Amino acid sequence: MAHMTIRNFIVLILVLIPLAGLAGCTPNYKTSDLHGTWIGQDETINSRGISMTKKTVILNVEDNGLIKGTTSWDLIAGDGGNHIDKKTNKDSEPVIGVFEPSTGRFYLAEMDEPGFWQGEMISKTKARCFLVQTGPKPVVSTIILERQSD
Repeated sequence: MAHMTIRNFIVLILVLIPLAGLAGCTPNYKTSDLHGTWIGQDETINSRGISMTKKTVILNVEDNGLIKGTTSWDLIAGDGGNHIDKKTNKDSEPVIGVFEPSTGRFYLAEMDEPGFWQGEMISKTKARCFLVQTGPKPVVSTIILERQSD
């Protein structure tokens, strides 16, 4: 019977060790980790075609996770974008949003267009984002942003 108890103990340890390791993988961010300037090159498809742009995202994140900021882009290559009904090679607009530090996820709503950003911090210096804008001039983008020194 003592042999069975030792075997059960070993099985228990073998199960608990990997679970303890998973607990250490939980993101642990602060609102200040997202606050600041982020830059990256995105891949975009819109009503004009496919483009690559340089995105700059400036976020002011409050202690409660609420966000005000701006996003802007400059065309690197491709078909460009739309500003109202005219072709453009750059644009900027205000955003509002919310950040959940326990998961590293954040969401942004564009103030001038029906664009919605979904992002997640990969580390304290990188974030993966997706932009979806519906309507008559739809846009979809994917980007990895890197934090800049403020």
